[in-house]
Amino acid sequence: MTEEQARDIIRQLAAAQTKQELQRLMGQYISMCDDVFFSVLSEIVKQMRAQGDEVNAHKLQQMGDVMARLRFMI
Repeated sequence: MTEEQARDIIRQLAAAQTKQELQRLMGQYISMCDDVFFSVLSEIVKQMRAQGDEVNAHKLQQMGDVMARLRFMI
């Protein structure tokens, strides 16, 4: 996965309007999530925290934690 692909997937996940939509997207992309994805996600979370956006940073971090656990199970 490229960094651009990772950023696109993260944008889609962050834009999910419902829990069901987020779960669907996570299921769709989980097999693609690799070290690049998690590295880009971590960088975005750091940037958000640096900008004072702790609420959204926390949400993305939680989503990443869930995806990492799911990815490990595959």
